[in-house]
Formats: sequence, structure tokens, C-alpha cells
Amino acid sequence: MKREILKTFTLLLVVAMTSCSAIYEDGQELASGIQQDITGITVDELNAKIENGEDFLLIDVRQKDEFTNSAITGALNIPRGTLEFTIRNDEFWEEEFLYTPENDQEIIVYCKLGHRGALAALALQQIGFTNVKYLQGGILAWDPNIEKNAPKKSSGGGCGD
Repeated sequence: MKREILKTFTLLLVVAMTSCSAIYEDGQELASGIQQDITGITVDELNAKIENGEDFLLIDVRQKDEFTNSAITGALNIPRGTLEFTIRNDEFWEEEFLYTPENDQEIIVYCKLGHRGALAALALQQIGFTNVKYLQGGILAWDPNIEKNAPKKSSGGGCGD
């Protein structure tokens, strides 16, 4: 009898635990769904850190061409797609004349609107970094005019564009 109760309880526990995993429609919805797991920082808070000369690592996780067009002064570019592979790569940091970040170093990540930044913050936490924040609203919250000043993108195709 006890064994049957234990089996039933264990089965119910397994079903309850596995049924709570969420399915997201797209990356934006996923980024919104992880808000409770990560820490955001506002533009005002970031400005205060910069003005106070606080020690933190600022990482722009946008693509290289986005970073080249506009970036927050002092930021390093590590695109979201390579972040987990680059963040602990000593050779990358040596080329930047910096030390590889420690697990407890404060890291602030940003992107265009905040979604890639949120996902990047979660990824960094999942690989052991304990003091990670993302810039809420991304670089467009920092400077809403950035897109107006960016050069026009080619339509692609390579046929005289």
C-alpha cells in the first residue's frame, strides 16, 4: 500500500514539474518571459555608474555592423551569437588588453531594444556569472536618435547595390 502511494506521489510530482516548462512564440516573447530571472538596469542608473567611474564591463551584443554604426562609449562588441564562446576566451581579452572577466565581476549587456540583452544576461548567468545586468530598452533607450543617424543599409543581393 505504501509503495503504491509512493509511486503515485512520485508520478504526480514528475508530471507537475515537467508540465511547467513554457513554450514561447518567438525570441521577443522568450525575452519577456525571463524578466523575473534577470536584473535590468535603466539608462539613468547606467549613466550614474559611468559618471561615478564605477568599475564594470559593458558589452554590446549586437552584430558588428550595428556596433560600428553606434555604440555606448567604453563598450566592447561581443555579438549575441558568439557570447558564450567568447566571454571566457583568454585570447579575445588579451587582444582587448583586458583580463578575462571573473564570475563576480559586474557585467552590463545591451542590444538595440533590450531583448537580445536580456537573453545574453540569462546566458551569462547560466554559465556562472553572478553579477549580470541588461540595459532595459537597449541602446534606443540610451539614445532614441541613433537609428535616424545610422547609414542606410544596402538591400543586399550584391548586384550593384
